[in-house]
Amino acid sequence: MERLFSEIYNRYFGIVNLLLTKKGNISRKMLQDTVQKHGFGESLLFLLPKLSANEWELFEEQDGAYRSKIRGGVKQPLSRLQKRWLKAVLADPRAGLFLEEDHRQALDEMLNDVTPLFHYEDFYRFDRFSDGDDYADAGYRAHFRKILQAIHNEQQVRIRYEARTGRTTNLLVKPLQLEYSAKNDCFRLLGCSETKTRLRRHTLRLSRMRNVTIANEETQAERKEPPVKAEMPPQKVTLLIRDSRNAMERTMLQFADYRKNTCRIGDDLYRCEIFYDKDDETELLIEILSFGPVLEVVDEPENERFLGLIRERLQKQRLLKN
Repeated sequence: MERLFSEIYNRYFGIVNLLLTKKGNISRKMLQDTVQKHGFGESLLFLLPKLSANEWELFEEQDGAYRSKIRGGVKQPLSRLQKRWLKAVLADPRAGLFLEEDHRQALDEMLNDVTPLFHYEDFYRFDRFSDGDDYADAGYRAHFRKILQAIHNEQQVRIRYEARTGRTTNLLVKPLQLEYSAKNDCFRLLGCSETKTRLRRHTLRLSRMRNVTIANEETQAERKEPPVKAEMPPQKVTLLIRDSRNAMERTMLQFADYRKNTCRIGDDLYRCEIFYDKDDETELLIEILSFGPVLEVVDEPENERFLGLIRERLQKQRLLKN
């Protein structure tokens, strides 16, 4: 059972819990469909074999069907280790973006006698820019929560935004998602707006927002819903992963926030397609290069531009050394 709790994706726990609480027999096809529906592209490579072989002995197996050994549901009380982790996470400045202050204080009181697993100050980040967002700023938090509300309720927001040049513009934007950049230590809003002739895509840094309001319902009812999928076609890069020095697990962890398709094509060799936003291209490029020879960008026509970026970056590094 120890290996079950060493998976890098917490979603695996949810999938296993879902299967354990199912009533009646579970077929192999149901196992595969559940993992495929609720997991990641590579979950069929890692999680499904463990379940179908009943390696963790969670099911009673008979005639190719499975039945959960758990009776009466799955109870999941927090362990001491989980409480220590939760205490540490609550101390992260970003936690205040998702929790109201009274809620956060209530959790702190519940964990009053718990020692944090680690302290935020324990980490030294050598590859991060120093001009990260101020997560303690009241205005920043208010803007973050309004955008989060608009995403959940599929509303539009009006944003007064100050660009790098100092020019301020007013935008009516449909928020699609919030993303966090570890390299820049900042949150960005991905969204789109509709003009008379086309859809315009936006990537807006929250720290540059001077005012955010939810658009009124009358305005939203009158506006045509933008065809979001047509506005944001993803970029793609295809990699070969040689699973030496635990490269496969490290790669899945490093690129966990990207949509991926992964399959095994040989002994200790995997093919992985990563879909990304063009604004994240430089960051992704640096992350790929950091793996060295265990990761290879496939020499295919669709990767030619990305390969060109790699050559250009390596040439610049060579000139710096000289």
